[in-house]
Amino acid sequence: MQKLFFCSLLLLLAATCRAASLEQQLDQYLEMVSSNPPEASAFLIELERQDLSSVAPTAKARLWLYLATDFAAKQATEQTLHYFSQVAELADQTQNPDIRADLLAHQLDYYWRLQQKEKTRAITPELAQALHFASNERVVYLGHFTLGQVYEWANRLEEALQAYQKAYQSIETSKHPRTKGRLLSVKLSIARINTSLAYQDKALALLNEGIDTALTEQKYHELLPDYYLAKGILFIDQNLYPAAEQAYQQGLQWAEKLQNKPIASLALNNLGDLRMRQQRYADASEYFNKALTFANEMQDKGLQATASFNLGFIAVRQEDFANGLPQMSKMVEQAAATGLPDTDMLKMLAELADAYGMAGQHQEESKYLRQHQQLSQQVFNKAREEQINALQESFATVQKTRQIEDLQHQNQLKTAELEQKKLQQSIILLFGAVVLLGSVLLLLLYRKVRSTNQQLKQANAQLAYNSLHDPLTGLLNRRSLQDYMQKKMQQGERRQATPAVTDGFILLDIDHFKHINDHYSHDAGDAVLVELSRRLRTLTRQGDMLLRWGGEEFLIVLRGINQSGLTNFTNRVLQAIGQTPVSYQQTQIPVYASAGFLLYPFAGLPEQALGWEKTLHLADMALYLSKVHGRNRAYGLIDLHRPYAELQIQLESDLSVAIEKGELEITLVLGPPHH
Repeated sequence: MQKLFFCSLLLLLAATCRAASLEQQLDQYLEMVSSNPPEASAFLIELERQDLSSVAPTAKARLWLYLATDFAAKQATEQTLHYFSQVAELADQTQNPDIRADLLAHQLDYYWRLQQKEKTRAITPELAQALHFASNERVVYLGHFTLGQVYEWANRLEEALQAYQKAYQSIETSKHPRTKGRLLSVKLSIARINTSLAYQDKALALLNEGIDTALTEQKYHELLPDYYLAKGILFIDQNLYPAAEQAYQQGLQWAEKLQNKPIASLALNNLGDLRMRQQRYADASEYFNKALTFANEMQDKGLQATASFNLGFIAVRQEDFANGLPQMSKMVEQAAATGLPDTDMLKMLAELADAYGMAGQHQEESKYLRQHQQLSQQVFNKAREEQINALQESFATVQKTRQIEDLQHQNQLKTAELEQKKLQQSIILLFGAVVLLGSVLLLLLYRKVRSTNQQLKQANAQLAYNSLHDPLTGLLNRRSLQDYMQKKMQQGERRQATPAVTDGFILLDIDHFKHINDHYSHDAGDAVLVELSRRLRTLTRQGDMLLRWGGEEFLIVLRGINQSGLTNFTNRVLQAIGQTPVSYQQTQIPVYASAGFLLYPFAGLPEQALGWEKTLHLADMALYLSKVHGRNRAYGLIDLHRPYAELQIQLESDLSVAIEKGELEITLVLGPPHH
């Protein structure tokens, strides 16, 4: 008997040693993968060839997940999914929460990098839930760090910050050799989020701490370029240009020392952008040309397009339109083909439109302004969809947590009942206990159901509100008008063009809103949107509709108004926006707007011939007419001098031709003089 016991003990110790050995080898792999990926890949294959029959399931799962990640980097989809499947089977067999969370973290990272949004969205709440039950510090760190990256990508910054902080806390006191490097990585992410949320002091403190730590050991030097660039961006947001330049230069020096060409190219682009802000175009050209050299060596089309575009913009600023404009246009097309992020595309389109405006080519300026507006609307719609999905995910996570808590509670109750059956009590006492317990359970169940129903009602009400309102300004959104018009159609409302029942549409856009974001910060841009929303609310009446129509676009729908009233109201709108600058952090920001307006129904046409969508399209055309004729003004469409059927195609493509031929009657409202 003693022999059997000691043999079992020896086998257990041997298995533990093999597991520890494999975990150590996998740590060794992590050290290799950044410096020599081919050697690290071969090392993984050799590890898989070992006898894994007696290895701990968590170590085996970790090996398979690293193999999945390695094949994913080689774009070998079949092998990647094969290893994911093996780990999923192992998780089901063992019911180990650490294996489950580890698998979900790697799957989320995989689908996020492929930008497969549906799968990313589905796995995100599953991982958040699984991490409640995980205990392995590496898995908890990895899971929360991955969640932080995905939340940051989806612009869910508060949730990203919480996830990164949990990742930091999970390993803060760990003695693992890789802990310092992991803490440095997550600290950089927390600093970036704090910068985006305008917590500048916290961000700067974290960046300085990280830089001091990274300087102490050579193996952490690879993080220094990212830290210095993040520090430069922080200073740019505060308009501290000398400090930003120093940080960018330090980032560039470290990137060149480490032969990190992608980061070096990024640093050069940032320095060039800084010089452009300072109107030092010769220096900016030098930086952009160096960045272009690195981009060409790496064959990075995105970086090539960015550097070439900026060089073209410098040529335009120096009035070399013949060379600058074609180069900028070509790079915009190339950037779109390479799948440049929407935020970068918006910046390029806005700057290209400005460049054509500087050259006096207003037709091209209008073309790219329209492209910018369309993309801006797409981004706005995506952001709104993400916010609704985030709320739904949050609600689903809460519901799953409650279900698990209920199951645990039920298990506890069952255990209590079994223990009670073992007691030698009288039938009367047992019956009384059962009746009492049943009453308590019924009461608890009733309260639980009532509470859940109340929370469900609140969540549904919040979802309904969010679906019809803009989260930043609280104004109605595009969908609210669609729902309103659809209800009117269902109610059979068919208005005729008589002064008593005509409504007014005013579509307005903030002038040079991109410059407000660039020169004062995106937080300042948000403050401008909120303040203008407040001003417009004071002008509208009960029954009117005030909507945030897009990024910096607003729509006002005035019920029961005639032409003179609509023209006067539009003048009041331009004055309310432009007469008084917007105050932001002791800074006065001058703001102006352009608009297009008309009555609905328009020009005596029945709604069947010219519905509200087409009427808004005419207002949009009038808005862009205001943009290309100097901004800070509004064009109103009054009447048609030829049948609509003859002018329809022309009206939908270019109002200016119809105006020049006298076929479209317009009116012009000028905004207040510039400060």
